[in-house]
Amino acid sequence: MRISRLLATYRVPVVVLCFGILGVSVLARDSGAQTIKMTVGQAGVNPGTSLYFIAQKENLFQKHGLDVKVISTTTSSAVQAMLGGSMQLTTGSAGAAFITATLQGAPPFVLVSSWINVFPYTIVARKEISKVQDLKGKTGQVGATFGTAPDVALRFGLAKVGIDPEKDVKLVQMPRPDWLNVMAQIEKGEVQFAVLPPPYDRLGEKRGFRALIALPDLGLSFQQNGEWVLKSYLGSNREAVVRWLRVISDATQVYFNQKEKTLAYLTEFLGTKDPSDTEYAYQTYLKWADKTPIPRLEPLRSTLDAIKRTTPKAATADPASFMDTSLMEQLIKEGYFK
Repeated sequence: MRISRLLATYRVPVVVLCFGILGVSVLARDSGAQTIKMTVGQAGVNPGTSLYFIAQKENLFQKHGLDVKVISTTTSSAVQAMLGGSMQLTTGSAGAAFITATLQGAPPFVLVSSWINVFPYTIVARKEISKVQDLKGKTGQVGATFGTAPDVALRFGLAKVGIDPEKDVKLVQMPRPDWLNVMAQIEKGEVQFAVLPPPYDRLGEKRGFRALIALPDLGLSFQQNGEWVLKSYLGSNREAVVRWLRVISDATQVYFNQKEKTLAYLTEFLGTKDPSDTEYAYQTYLKWADKTPIPRLEPLRSTLDAIKRTTPKAATADPASFMDTSLMEQLIKEGYFK
């Protein structure tokens, strides 16, 4: 079967503009102080995806010799763009779309950094729904496109509490994460439940929504916010990726150690109006975050478990094949995490 026909069958759609991308780099290797250009995808609006924004505010890209164009997208679209060569890296992303594409025949993607390794969502519902079993027969909004992190989180969470996401409920999607729109749909009754990340779960409760399940309370690890690259791109552009990780590592230090500055950045990034909502979101992600964001096996193993129904090869895949810890190990030796 030709590769174009194979990729057309993906649950997560991918378009390969040129299979020769495996050996082609769109960026020149760094030499000395030469600035490296990168196009980076970013999906979602929550504290876990905020590090690039903090980096912009702190002028960290310039500090580390990068000229970066950040594009708001979805993970599914990022897969397409990276395979097509128009994007080099995706930041703050969950792994389901990248792992699915790899297992279905695309050139392999690898995780090089991950600082949030839980499902950072709460399943919320209209106030007349008092318990999770009452969701049966109802319509839920996944909050993004099918196959992305909120969708995987909702399906996995429902399954863990005895609700079949394929048979017991109807799930609908939207083009990209827009949590205010999700809440509006719940209020109008267009959907009866959804997943919301902080601080939107708190905002939903203020609107009268009922919080049914906080997914982190289920004790499930999951690769949620990290950096994904094509293995081929990493092989020929390692310096570019290392510089990006230095930027992100510096941004995490701002998040962990400069609270007031971070709260100001998050207020702008999240669009929150009540300072207590920003504080809630900040503290919640602070509790979940790994201070040394080296990729770990268990969150990737859980990701494989979560997608195995739609991607059967995930049941036997080796989670270690989807990560490269050598870059973070290099940064640890450089003294970034003490």
